[in-house]
Amino acid sequence: MSQEAAIESHDPHQIARLQRILHLLSLDGAQAWLVGPAACAVLGDQPLPRFAPWRIAVAGPIAAIAQAPDGLPIAIEQLVGDAEEALRTLLLAEPIRAWALAVDARGNAIDPWHQVADARDRRLRVPGDPRAWLAQGPERVLDLAVLAARSGLTPDKELLRLARRDAGNVLSVARADWAERFGAVLLGEYAATGLQFLYDCEALQRMVPEVCLMVDFHKSCAVHHKDIWDHTLQVVEKCPQSLAVRWAALMHDAGKVWTRSVNKQGKVHFFRHEELGASLMEGVAGRFHLEPTLRDRVVYVIGNHARANVYAAEWTDSAVRRLIRDMGPHLEDVLAFSSSDFTTKRQWRIAEVRSLAEELLRRIRLVAAEDAKVPPLPKGLGHVIMQATGLAPGPWLGEVQRWLEAEVEAGRVAPLLESEAYLAYLQGHAPALLSVEKGNERKRLPRAKP
Repeated sequence: MSQEAAIESHDPHQIARLQRILHLLSLDGAQAWLVGPAACAVLGDQPLPRFAPWRIAVAGPIAAIAQAPDGLPIAIEQLVGDAEEALRTLLLAEPIRAWALAVDARGNAIDPWHQVADARDRRLRVPGDPRAWLAQGPERVLDLAVLAARSGLTPDKELLRLARRDAGNVLSVARADWAERFGAVLLGEYAATGLQFLYDCEALQRMVPEVCLMVDFHKSCAVHHKDIWDHTLQVVEKCPQSLAVRWAALMHDAGKVWTRSVNKQGKVHFFRHEELGASLMEGVAGRFHLEPTLRDRVVYVIGNHARANVYAAEWTDSAVRRLIRDMGPHLEDVLAFSSSDFTTKRQWRIAEVRSLAEELLRRIRLVAAEDAKVPPLPKGLGHVIMQATGLAPGPWLGEVQRWLEAEVEAGRVAPLLESEAYLAYLQGHAPALLSVEKGNERKRLPRAKP
C-alpha cells in the first residue's frame, strides 16, 4: 500500500489519545489503524467526529483496548486473514472515497486510492462512476445529502451537476423514505452541509419550498436584518440530536418571510412569525407523512419557542411554575431548542444567553423538586383546627402551620399523621398559638425580631 508522510491534526490532544490506543495494541502484537471518518478528519486537518464512534481496524489481539481512556467513542473492526488485504477490503467498502483512508500509530496515512486530497479539500465523491451510482434509484440524491450531513464533505462539482439534473426524481421517492432520509440529514453532525447541498442541487425546493424562500431573503429589505437562512443552518447544527428539536430549528423562522414589516423608525419586525411557522410546519408534516406525535412536538416548539427566550432573572417562582405547567410534556423540547437559538459572534452575548439558559433550567429543577415534595401535614388540618377552636381563618392559622412544619422537620413529631394528632400536639406543646381572641383572627401578628 502507498503511504504518505504524517499530517498533524489541529486536535492534538484527542489524536494523542487515539495514537496511544494504537500503540498499546501494537505492543500486544496487533496491527491497528484508525479508519474511515476519523482518519479522514485527521488527514484533512479537521475536528474529529463528535457523535459517530472513532473506528479502529485491528488485526490481532484487542485486549489492550480495555486500557483506552474512559469516554472515547471507539468501535473495533477486527480484520481476519492477511491484514493489509483485509484493510484494503474494508476501505473499499466505505461509501465516501475520502473515507477510504487509514492512519497508523505513527500518524502515517494508508491511502491506496490516493484519496488524501479529498480529505484535505473537504470534497465528497462516491466510489466508482457517479452516473452509475446516482442511477441506482431516485433516492440517491437524498443519500448524497445524508453522506454530506454525516461527513461534513461537500459533493464535488460533477456530483452536484448530476444531482441537479436528477433533482426532480425526488418526487418519485416514497414519502416514508423522504421522512427517513431527510431526518438523517437533520440529525447529521454536519446537517448544514447536507441541507445546503439539497438546496444547491434544487431538491430542497421540491421538498420544503417554505424554507428555501429564506435564502437571501435579507437582501430584499432596504433595512438590514440578519440572514435567516444562515442563522437557521447554524441553529440546526447547534441543537441536540433530537429529530423533533432539529425539525423545529429548520422551520422556526420560516414564517418570517411573510410577516416582515418595517416601522417608521426603520426597525424590522416579524410579528407572530412563530404562529405562522407552526402552521407551515403542519403542511410540511403532512407532506412528509410524519407521525402525529412527532408532528405535534415540532409544531408546539415552533409556535412557542419565544416563551423561554424571554426569561429574565427577575421571574418569580410562580412565573417559572406557569411555564412548566403551560408547556407540559413539551418543556424539554422547548428548552433544548431555545438554548441553541442564537448565532451571535459577540462573546459577551453568548455568555449571557448561556447563563440565562442555565439559570432557567436550574430554576425549573428547583421549582419542580419543591413541588414534588410530599406535604408533611395532611390536607384539611386547618379546617380541623378551626372547628376545634371556633376561630375564623387569619394570619394565626399560617403561623400554626409553619410551627408544625418546623416541628416535623426537626423530627420532634412524625409527618403525615391524622389531623387530630397534630391538634393534640399543638395543644400540648404550643397552646399560646391558639390563644387568639374571637373577632381578632385577621389581626396582623407582630413581626418576629431578627
